[in-house]
Amino acid sequence: MQEIQHLNFTPVSGWTLISGQLDYNGPTLEATLFFEQENGVNTAINLPVTLKGRLHEVVKIPKSKKLNLKIKSTGKTGNLESIKIEKLSWPTARYLMGRRLYNTYTTSSPRQRRVLNLNPVAMLLNPYSAYQLIGKGRYFTASPCYDQWIKQSENFTPSVARRLKKAIKHKKLTNVKINVVIDARFADAPGVVQQSLTSLRQQLEMLSASVSLLVTERQKAEWGAVFDVALLTIDELKVTHSENWVLLMQAGTQLAPWALAWLATEMVNQNNHFIYSDHDYWINEKRENPQFKPDWSPELARSSGYIGSAFAMRGHVFSSALKRCGFTSAYDLVLEATAKLEDSAVCHIPAVLFHHAANNATPCRATLARYFERHKINAAVCEQGDFLSVRYGLPPVLPTVSIVVPTRDALHYLKTCVDSLLKKTTWPNFELLVVDNQSCEQATLDYFEHISRHPNVRVLHYNKPFNFSAINNFAVSQANGDVVCLLNNDTEIISPDWLEEMVSRLLQPGTGVVGARLYFSDGRVQHAGDVLGPGGCATHLHGILEGDDPGYMHRAMLAQDLSAVTAACLVTHKALYEQLGGLEEQLTVAFNDVDYCLKVREAGQRVIYTPYAELYHHESVSRGKDDSPEKKARAQQETLYMRHRWGHIIERDPFYNPNLNYSQPDFKLGKIPRVDWPW
Repeated sequence: MQEIQHLNFTPVSGWTLISGQLDYNGPTLEATLFFEQENGVNTAINLPVTLKGRLHEVVKIPKSKKLNLKIKSTGKTGNLESIKIEKLSWPTARYLMGRRLYNTYTTSSPRQRRVLNLNPVAMLLNPYSAYQLIGKGRYFTASPCYDQWIKQSENFTPSVARRLKKAIKHKKLTNVKINVVIDARFADAPGVVQQSLTSLRQQLEMLSASVSLLVTERQKAEWGAVFDVALLTIDELKVTHSENWVLLMQAGTQLAPWALAWLATEMVNQNNHFIYSDHDYWINEKRENPQFKPDWSPELARSSGYIGSAFAMRGHVFSSALKRCGFTSAYDLVLEATAKLEDSAVCHIPAVLFHHAANNATPCRATLARYFERHKINAAVCEQGDFLSVRYGLPPVLPTVSIVVPTRDALHYLKTCVDSLLKKTTWPNFELLVVDNQSCEQATLDYFEHISRHPNVRVLHYNKPFNFSAINNFAVSQANGDVVCLLNNDTEIISPDWLEEMVSRLLQPGTGVVGARLYFSDGRVQHAGDVLGPGGCATHLHGILEGDDPGYMHRAMLAQDLSAVTAACLVTHKALYEQLGGLEEQLTVAFNDVDYCLKVREAGQRVIYTPYAELYHHESVSRGKDDSPEKKARAQQETLYMRHRWGHIIERDPFYNPNLNYSQPDFKLGKIPRVDWPW
């Protein structure tokens, strides 16, 4: 529930320090200073607050009639009386700003300094601007609106322009031959096409690029004298573009001024065969609705068409795709062009390079069904609003699934879990391994004896101190199934066909782990995949959502590739589990599931989240919280392990766009720039 609290202060002007220690332990908090100037102009400044609630910010306040601080948070914020405003001298203000600038500058990498535009001269001449930007990186800070984000993240300065000119020469970008194809077949007037051509003109002079229009026979006859570029029908296009690179876009799409150059820097990489970028929409002469995409996910591309209608591919990839499917839509072409490519050959540029006039890359049920038929994939396609859901077929002989449920007492939760599993699960061939880790309550021991009589249940005893990884490894070593399901004792089955859904996806070629959609008991979404980096080390993607909230770009409700999913409910191959050494036993409580998923991806296998296998999850109720000194020390050691082993993923999770908020994985716009120019 949103809480809004106000504090009124006696107006002051000039350099000030606003400080206080807030008492807050919730997910969202914004502190905003409002002041009404003497000329009647109202101004607001967002004040950054640390995760622990510390407010300590230098602010320059103009002469004002009123001064008000608004605290907006999910749940109430305490200790507001600690907040005070002190007037500062200019030397003191400069010292406090300089201390933050120095600490940030000396601990940042050269790349981070460049992205944040932190150079000694700029910091000396205008310390306040750099100070404010760095402050936005704190945990509780309001995300910018899109106009503000554009201003701070697309800062194409003269020095960046000079670097671009040098890069064109040194990287030999003029050697890259780009054939730009504007699909005008559905354009109703030449003016729409002209918008795209206008945005291309200046860039064509810098690079070796040609332009042609893909048109119908009628358009070719009518527009021949209108344009000074080649007009090609689909049959002519097939024989024209067999080499070099082909950049496809819809009529009306406009390019960012640096789009072709950025694409060319990736085209020189011999490993890249297909390239896409982020995009937004040009509506009423304004940029809106940015689509900040994850890196390549075939599963998400099938169900959502998230790639969009502007992308580039090598000429031979384009020619092969045309032979197999034609070019009925951008969605169809993306599926076919990437069907034979390795994941590493698909490059995502995390930058807005295209401004679309409309969304014309929506997924089509019939198109995806034909794609599955061409590639002999046993799958059924269903419509899900503007998106698609895919249900994969199962083999005639179903594998045995070994479901591992560790527990220590907590009978109330365990009984709910086991009863729902045995009563609701429709998968015919499974065994349930309940692993007792030193339970001592008589009721629990009696329940073990009772369920062990069930033909599908075995009770194993692990008589050592709690170690979630070791317990699961012990159980998997005794499992009979080819598929292993790790399941928490505080879960409850919702979907009777949960194993059909998860195992059918696991049996798709190249898939190593499948995770489920988990809900709190009140119906809010607890897990729709995991992410590394935003919010700390590793946490749940999206944060907490209402049950019917589709999430950013509908991603909470669509199957997709991710870096990790929770072991509260996941399935994997027993052979793969044992090959990779199971769960890392150094990680006794936290992150062992994330670590395993990352090892699976490192081995070249996919990790998939599916929203169609649904369970309730009362998170970690039998283990408790990390609130004792010993537990805090253990949690710190596990975090250090993850940062040492997976630091490169924590810095840049491929399935969470770096232009988004890194304080929390809530998909709001990023507060500070994180993407550098490629030159």
